[in-house]
Amino acid sequence: MKKSFLIYLLIFSSCFLLLSCEQGNENEPNNNKEENDDIEQEGEGETMSQEDALQFENIGKAPESDTKKPISEVAKVIFTESSLDTAYEPIAIDLENNEIYINPTISIHRFSSYEDTVQFDHAQKVKELLEKYDVQNWERDYTFEDPETYEDGYSWRLWLQFEDGTVEKHKGAGTSKKEITPENFEEFSKELRQLVNASLGGS
Repeated sequence: MKKSFLIYLLIFSSCFLLLSCEQGNENEPNNNKEENDDIEQEGEGETMSQEDALQFENIGKAPESDTKKPISEVAKVIFTESSLDTAYEPIAIDLENNEIYINPTISIHRFSSYEDTVQFDHAQKVKELLEKYDVQNWERDYTFEDPETYEDGYSWRLWLQFEDGTVEKHKGAGTSKKEITPENFEEFSKELRQLVNASLGGS
């Protein structure tokens, strides 16, 4: 009798342990999924710290600004123009550290890069230009044509990155430069390039 009781007790204990292990295995993938979800969320641009967003290599992935911020808080200026008729010479200026990036590459898919930096002594003048041409009231996108309907065209973009790491973006692309640029765009572009060329030793 005592022996039989011990046998039943051992069988019951074994069954209990097996059930516990199976339940643990069933729950394990769910726990891993939650951990993976957390990792994926941490990897998104929205969780980028202010310090990381202000690094030039991350500028293409920095969060877009959803409010109008003062020009006095602009930390970086990116300006590019692209067409078949003119050389591609992007402008990238670090107003906080008074530097121009040499041969910058601005990418929203990969890390942005540059070769070197040069001292820039016209940071305040750049901010005055931004104010003068009221660039914050430019439309965010002047594009109205389907890029697949033409091969040769013109495109531009102006990015203002603020001290909090967020970026305000303006752009345009199409077959007619006049139709995809704001008023006084040519004057803004000319004056900005004059300031940059003065620091780079050009005309």
